Amino acid sequence: MAIEPGWIAKRVGGLTRLMQGNAKSNKRRATDTCDIARDAVIHSTANLHNLRAVKSAICVGSQSHVRGELLVFGHGGDITIGRYCYIGEQTRIWSAKTITIGDRVLISHLCTVMDSLTHPLNPDARHAQFKAIITGGHPREIDLDERSVIIEDDVLIGCHSVVLRGVKIGHGAVIGAGSVVTGDIPPLVVAAGNPARVIRPLTESERAPMMETRAKLDR
Repeated sequence: MAIEPGWIAKRVGGLTRLMQGNAKSNKRRATDTCDIARDAVIHSTANLHNLRAVKSAICVGSQSHVRGELLVFGHGGDITIGRYCYIGEQTRIWSAKTITIGDRVLISHLCTVMDSLTHPLNPDARHAQFKAIITGGHPREIDLDERSVIIEDDVLIGCHSVVLRGVKIGHGAVIGAGSVVTGDIPPLVVAAGNPARVIRPLTESERAPMMETRAKLDR
């Protein structure tokens, strides 16, 4: 049977999953299952899994572009993306609690952001979760030690970076490529490494144009 190239919407275990299709059809299907701003762009490489089947669980703001994957677990989770954001190709944002991304945030390709362990540490519980996923979908009741993630306005996250549960990244911070962010990062700094550490503050010339832009956009 011939199918449209790109993403298609499928019902799996009673839940809606959005899978590869062209950008126009992808956007149309995304708005059926998620809260997508009218002028946001859901690209053909994007993959939206709203396993909670609650439309407000995934929200994408005005003028934002999504090329990666947004996933909300069956037992809980919320992803909110602000205005003028970019989610790079093959980046995965997985929520079992809350992941809040501010305005003008750029997340490069091949990054991971998650607010839970994703799997139990206990091997019996982990196996039970796996069996549930492959037979009927993500379980509706499970403890994954969830902790909220907050990425404030104007953050830049370099490619291949990982942001782990419970982290807050302050406004204007720059996360270097390949970093693993395990703790809070203050505003207006460059941080990098595994685990990520502050390298230096942004200079006056680096932060001044950003502050002017924020002031204009907030009027």
